[in-house]
Amino acid sequence: MTTSVVIGGTSGIGSVITSNLINRGDEVYTVSRRNSLSTNHICCDISSDCSVLIDLIPRVDYLIFAHRYRGDDWSQTFDVTLKGVDNVIKAISNKLNKESSVVMISSNASQFIFTEQPAQYHSSRAALEGLMRYYAVVYGKNHVRFNCILPASLIKPENLDFFTKNNKVRKLIENITPLGRMGRAEDIANIVMFLCSSKSAFLTGNSFMVDGGLSLVGQESIARNLENLNHDK
Repeated sequence: MTTSVVIGGTSGIGSVITSNLINRGDEVYTVSRRNSLSTNHICCDISSDCSVLIDLIPRVDYLIFAHRYRGDDWSQTFDVTLKGVDNVIKAISNKLNKESSVVMISSNASQFIFTEQPAQYHSSRAALEGLMRYYAVVYGKNHVRFNCILPASLIKPENLDFFTKNNKVRKLIENITPLGRMGRAEDIANIVMFLCSSKSAFLTGNSFMVDGGLSLVGQESIARNLENLNHDK
């Protein structure tokens, strides 16, 4: 049986990824700092000590990082986002099967600046991509693949009540996105399923922007269209 481990797999995007992997038939282990009654859940603070993972997790085919530190402390941000990833990989690197895949959920804030998010969030997300590329090279000889996913704003279980169909923020995002809709947690789970399969066997060291084409549109064009200030060519 295929074994998958989802760090941060009990809430948000991680919970949707977990459900999809279980429905596929994987044996799924979730890891988070909080206790959970979910089957195969491991309570662990990855920013400090991951030794518990060595004893409780068997051989691994797919490892997904969907965790996030929510706070303003610089040290904690980097300890969870980066050091935590390194701690987990070091703890279970010998358990990663040949042709296994590691997927990190980052953010498009690694490429763009969103003033509603703090500096440490942007810098840690950018650093996560660098860490991913480093692992892709170092672990390539072991046939282990590493890739990042960079989502834009998403509709997920925690914000369904906010992003209603008539929500002004949602309408704005839909208006400026080429595909005409907001992304959903399922969209991220779908690409995770692809990267955690033999169909992506020759992909490593990549960052996949998942934003409905929004990053392709120039900022000036967006602003002009919103204000109806287009000019003759």
